[in-house]
Amino acid sequence: MAPRTILIADDDAAHRRMLGAALESAGFTCRFAADGEEAVRSAADQPPDLVLLDVRMPRLDGIGALRRIAQKLPALPVVIVTAHGDVRTAVEAMKLGARDFIEKPVDIDELRNVVQDILERPAPEGSGDADEPRSLVGPSAAMAKVRETVRLAANSNATVLVHGESGTGKEVVARAIHDLSDRRDGPFVALNCAAVPEGLLESELFGHEKGAFTGADARRTGRFEAADGGTLLLDEIAEMRPPVQARLLRALQERSFERLGGNTPVRVDIRVVAATNRHLHADIAAGRFREDLYYRLAGVELAMPPLRDRREDIL
Repeated sequence: MAPRTILIADDDAAHRRMLGAALESAGFTCRFAADGEEAVRSAADQPPDLVLLDVRMPRLDGIGALRRIAQKLPALPVVIVTAHGDVRTAVEAMKLGARDFIEKPVDIDELRNVVQDILERPAPEGSGDADEPRSLVGPSAAMAKVRETVRLAANSNATVLVHGESGTGKEVVARAIHDLSDRRDGPFVALNCAAVPEGLLESELFGHEKGAFTGADARRTGRFEAADGGTLLLDEIAEMRPPVQARLLRALQERSFERLGGNTPVRVDIRVVAATNRHLHADIAAGRFREDLYYRLAGVELAMPPLRDRREDIL
């Protein structure tokens, strides 16, 4: 089998060479572009297997190049390279169709793993029956938009934030995303953050080691580990207290965590879907919810409309 080709677009020649050397040492063939315009032309003339786009480039930046590539070659996977902490740009990129993002300074092992994962597990093709979220019924335009967003979300590893009133079907959406994704054979694990006593939520999420606290007489696996290879739904995410929010944010950023009472990092491969019936922007303004966690969770954002606003779906 011929080596997979990666198109690397970065205006920093030294950084281009470093990324290229890292990927070529893993068996990939690399082509290079010095800006977004050159990347779009190169991808259109000779489509690669994957495009790696730096955000900050002259003439046409990475987000602009992503838009054009998505229009011309919607099935071509794109990974965005962003400045550390620039979560808003990463969120915008995921909404435009990027398959993943990597923060600078680039971790070489993470880069190789992300590229390999995308190329080994391509997004499902087409939009036929196999890609239809059958559990989300109704002829209304609002539900058609929900189904389309679910399909797009399922084709990526982006985190998803679902908001809507109680009873609108937020867990149904989470399950549909899982069932349509390439994680469908892995576990679907749900945790209602409001149903767990505040002092136990951290242990419920991340597990604990024996002796971590009074009554911890054995090691316990948390929901993060239980969902390895699948999807974790964090329902009623707004009920999570700030200290646990900080721990969750770090786990999402680092893609690893430590059990309570332990100091050994545990790495897991999960997709997180969060759900809430609260207005998180109001909670952010009031200091009850971390803004950086919100942007980390809202890789794809989906609003579930109540039935009273889509009466044609009642039957």
